[in-house]
Amino acid sequence: DYKEKIFASPYISLMDIDQAVSELEWCLEKGARTIVMRPAPVWTQESQLSPGDPVFDPFWSRVNEAGITTVIHAGDSGYSSQGYAEDAFGSSMTGRYRPSIKAFSIERAAHDWLITMSMERMYTRFPNLRIASVENGADYLDMLFRKLKQQAKKSPSWFDEDPVELFRQHVWMNPFWEDNVYEIIELMGADHVIFGSDWPHIEGMPTPLDYLEEVNDLNDGDLQLVMRDNTRYLNVPRSL
Repeated sequence: DYKEKIFASPYISLMDIDQAVSELEWCLEKGARTIVMRPAPVWTQESQLSPGDPVFDPFWSRVNEAGITTVIHAGDSGYSSQGYAEDAFGSSMTGRYRPSIKAFSIERAAHDWLITMSMERMYTRFPNLRIASVENGADYLDMLFRKLKQQAKKSPSWFDEDPVELFRQHVWMNPFWEDNVYEIIELMGADHVIFGSDWPHIEGMPTPLDYLEEVNDLNDGDLQLVMRDNTRYLNVPRSL
């Protein structure tokens, strides 16, 4: 960390489970506050697997034991626009940008990763997991909850506990600034919504604290949680 103000978050891949566990141990020894991975299925030498596949249990078991927060952050998750748009995210200064479905690939990837972790019963198997979704938006959250409720009704013997309530207990959401933060707080609770500016990236705000205008109807307690305390909490390991 830098002057107790800036904390680097190591990026970990699960492609090689032994290497992933070794890398996690290195991160913990170095005092990492959080770890990061992309919201995507895991490429192994044999195939693609869900991040909740039992083959990765040694990694998640150590994360659970250490109480460190896992952040999923927007990135190249391998999602295809299926020909509706170019898949590359290269920068262009030609002024020829036009909107396309590619703009939704970040949210699609996060939605699929988060709902998969719930369907794999990860929060029952590893009850000390804390997941923070950062720079993935949250506009899909209501639909995700509806899908989880539907799946719980279709497969009542699969879930040991209400998957929506488990999601609310184990996941923290960072909405895009254009998302309706009050709706996200209604769905998650103020103690599970976190402010993030992504400054100086272009999808954020020129001045990060301009976000205060988006949350000026919150009471002082909820404002403190969203803008500060929730993130501080996630940066401290939680004991079992």
